[in-house]
Amino acid sequence: MATQPAPGWYDDGTGKQRWWDGSRWTEQFIDLREADIELRTDAGPAASAPAEPGWYDDQRGRTRWWDGRRWTGEVRYSGQEQDFAGIVIDGRWIHFGDLSQRVSEVAASVDSGDALLRRPDFTRTAVERRLFGPAGQITPRMLNRSINRMLPYVVIGGAQVWVVPFEPPRDAEARRFATWVNSSAEHYRYR
Repeated sequence: MATQPAPGWYDDGTGKQRWWDGSRWTEQFIDLREADIELRTDAGPAASAPAEPGWYDDQRGRTRWWDGRRWTGEVRYSGQEQDFAGIVIDGRWIHFGDLSQRVSEVAASVDSGDALLRRPDFTRTAVERRLFGPAGQITPRMLNRSINRMLPYVVIGGAQVWVVPFEPPRDAEARRFATWVNSSAEHYRYR
């Protein structure tokens, strides 16, 4: 089943930014080429057509390629992003594959697989279906096979909990990344 782009302002193919309500184009538009930008209305493009293929803001702090029927895995960030082991923080959002969370709602840590598996609050996230690793969701049945007790992990905790292993020589880099995530979270939490 194809998912339409999220509601938002998009180029409607005529050079104007038009409001897409999630299922159709509306009459509201702005023209960024004009000196005085103001909200306008007109008949607009046909309302029954899906959004044309292109790069659109996915409402998760990045632009993503819409192929005309569905979102693809191709994404673009601002150029100011920080990343580590597949986790990308870019402004107010943090991303892990197709998953995204507001950075103000997460906390980062670095821990060993052994320590994680000993923590009831961590293992409970698998039971609650909120735990994700590089291969996707980690269920209670998969937990002991998915978390290697011998490896260190970066953990991003929030509504979803992301756990990503890394090689021990990258420990200092992982800790700097976790500090960056926590500093960003604190910054945006109080804005």
